[in-house]
Amino acid sequence: MELYTRAAHYLDAFQADMKRDFHLVCNAEYGDRRFPLFASYFCEDTSTLIFKNGKSVCSYEFCYFDVCEQLDEAAVRDYCAVLDDMAARYVPWSEPSHGFSMLSMVVLTAGAPDRAAQKAIKKYKNEQKRKRPEDGYGWCSGRLCVVNLSDGACWSNAHGRALANRVRQTVGKVQG
Repeated sequence: MELYTRAAHYLDAFQADMKRDFHLVCNAEYGDRRFPLFASYFCEDTSTLIFKNGKSVCSYEFCYFDVCEQLDEAAVRDYCAVLDDMAARYVPWSEPSHGFSMLSMVVLTAGAPDRAAQKAIKKYKNEQKRKRPEDGYGWCSGRLCVVNLSDGACWSNAHGRALANRVRQTVGKVQG
């Protein structure tokens, strides 16, 4: 039970950090699952320094937060499958203004993942780039970050490093 109490403090801190820029949903449903927190972000850039003729580029971020008592390799594969499915459901490939989408998963755990799970986290990769109207526009990448609530240690895939750095800042606020 202590894990869930600690996780609630971290989720509160994440919400405080994100509420200015993100749309937040507590107890969000995704398929047959329920996540304690979901955050989404949308930005449209119409800078006249970058774009001409009134064009704009839209960027998106979708981030789920979860709590997992013991993270093993099978659980990591399950989270990766959710990220892969998010790419199919959330990325607006057909919109010509789509610039990029970041699909993120932050998992709070009670301890360090085992070696196989750490390896699976590091190996996870989902990056797609599309340039033709028939395929879609823009790019997307999947970011996975796992946080040990006992000591604040983070593990991430290559695309999740920036996310892990941001998560460490919030974790430091709660632990400090």
